[in-house]
Amino acid sequence: MSTISSAPPLPSRRFSPLCTDAYRLQSHELRPVIPPCWMKLGMLWAIGLTLAVLVVTLLSPMDEYVVASGVVRPADFNLAFSRTAGILESIEILDGARVGKGQVLARLDGWEVRKQLAEIEGDLAQTEAELALAQASKRKVDAVPVPPEFFFSAVEVEGQQEIQGLQKDYLERLDQLRKTGAASGLEMMNLRLRLIETDSLLKRNQLANELYHGDYGKASQSEAADRVRLIEIKRETLRAKRGIALGDLSRLEIVAPESGMVIATARRLPGEPVEAGAPLFKITSGRASELRLYAGEDRVNLIAPGQAVRFRANNNPDRLAPFAVGRVTAVARDRDTALVDNDAGGGQAGPYLVTVAIERQPYELANGATVNAEIILGRRPFWRLLFMKAAHAPLPGRK
Repeated sequence: MSTISSAPPLPSRRFSPLCTDAYRLQSHELRPVIPPCWMKLGMLWAIGLTLAVLVVTLLSPMDEYVVASGVVRPADFNLAFSRTAGILESIEILDGARVGKGQVLARLDGWEVRKQLAEIEGDLAQTEAELALAQASKRKVDAVPVPPEFFFSAVEVEGQQEIQGLQKDYLERLDQLRKTGAASGLEMMNLRLRLIETDSLLKRNQLANELYHGDYGKASQSEAADRVRLIEIKRETLRAKRGIALGDLSRLEIVAPESGMVIATARRLPGEPVEAGAPLFKITSGRASELRLYAGEDRVNLIAPGQAVRFRANNNPDRLAPFAVGRVTAVARDRDTALVDNDAGGGQAGPYLVTVAIERQPYELANGATVNAEIILGRRPFWRLLFMKAAHAPLPGRK
C-alpha cells in the first residue's frame, strides 16, 4: 500500500494583490446591516395572511362524501322476453328503431307448429263437411223418420180398412147367392184370397203407422241428432287444438311490451338458440336517464334519499369536464338478489343498490356508461373533517 507524504502547510497570504492594507477592515470595524421597513412590513403581512387563510380554510364548510361506482341506464325501460325456448328465425328491427306496443321484434323457428296447424286445419275442414252432411241427414230424418214406404202408412190403413169392409160385404152377399146357386164356389174362393191379402196389407200398414209414430221414428231422430252433436264436439275439439296451435305460434313471436325505442339487442343472428325467459330487447319510452350505484355494506347506512350526487362518466376523455349532478331517490336496505354470485367460491353477496335521478348533465350521457360517483353526505367545517375523520373511519378488517 502506498503512503501519501504529508506536505508542509502553505503560508497564509497577508497581502492581497487587488488591494493594499489601507482598504482592509477588520470584522468588528464593519457597520451592522439594518433591513428596510418595507421588508419588515412584508413579512408581517405574509404571516398575517397565512394565518387568515388557515383560519378561513379550517372554518369553511366542506363536502363530506362517499364514493360508489355505478352505471348509467334509462330511467324508464322494459325488457322483451322470449316466452319459449327455440331457434331464432328472424330479427324484424334494429337498434334505435321506434316500435309500437305489440309489434313483432323477432320470431323463433315455428316449422313444427305450422305443420301441426296445417294438419288441424285439414281435419277441421273435413269435419265441417261431415257436419253439413249430418245436419242435412237430420233434417231429412226429422221430416221422414221412417223409410218412405212407411210415410203414408196412416193413409194406407184407412184405405185398406175401407177395401176390407167392402170385400167382407161382397163376400156375405156372394155367400147368400151361392146358397141359391147364383154364384160359384170358385168365385167365393178368389174373394176369400183377396180378403186375406187385404188383411195382410192392413196389418202391415198398421204396423208401419205404429213405427212411424212410435219409438222407431223417435229413435231415428235421436240417432241423427246424436250424430250431429258428435260431429259438433269433434269440430269444437279441433277448433280448440287450432287455438292452442295458434297460441303456440304467437308465443314464438317476441313482441314489444310497450311503445318506445329499442336501445339494446341481446341476439342478432338468426340461428342462435334462445332460452325461455331470456331478455332479448331493451326498450325505453323516453330519453331520460338515471344512475344505478352499487354501495358496499360499510357505507350504505350513510346514504339516504335526497342526498346530492356528483359524477363524471368514465367514457368521457375530458377529465376536467364539469360534473353531472343528481339526487338519491331510493336506497335498497338489502342486497340485490339478482347479483348474488353463487358460483364464485361458495357464493358472494351482491351490493346494495342506490338509484339516483339525474338533474343536470353538462354533456350527453351514454346508456351503459360506468361512473365513479361521489354521494354527498353533508357539509361540515374542514377542521372537523380533518381532526374528527376517525369517527367515520371503517372498522378494522372491513374493506
